[in-house]
Amino acid sequence: LEVHEILREPYGGRSFPGFEDIDLSFEELEALVRNSRPDWRAALSSVKGVYLISDVKTGKRYVGSAYGDQGIWSRWSAYAATGHGGNVELRALVKEPTLKYCRESFRFALLEARPSPTPDEVIIGREAFWKRILLSRGEYGLNRN
Repeated sequence: LEVHEILREPYGGRSFPGFEDIDLSFEELEALVRNSRPDWRAALSSVKGVYLISDVKTGKRYVGSAYGDQGIWSRWSAYAATGHGGNVELRALVKEPTLKYCRESFRFALLEARPSPTPDEVIIGREAFWKRILLSRGEYGLNRN
């Protein structure tokens, strides 16, 4: 084993790849939020949008949105803290306080990022579009509405 570099600080996650290339495991999301990684925080706090949470164990999907003043960063920080972000179907999967199921099963992707002045109704409409396209309601998904 050859050491290439010794970091001055603990590893806080990879650099922000741009809005079009976000695909994170739950553990990666936790690390980014825990370390409040500045590049990720600045980028995701500045946009509203629609995201996808995939359960790799079941293949089911959850489509959600972030609107209002807090942006994607605030919404995803809630998932990192609780595993379910208050969503009923996800809450049913996250039964233990250790978030073990989330760490083993959840992946986060950003489907659409929109500038923060975008009206909330537009974001909600785009969320409904993605729910329909990705079949995230009913037997294939984790969305109830």
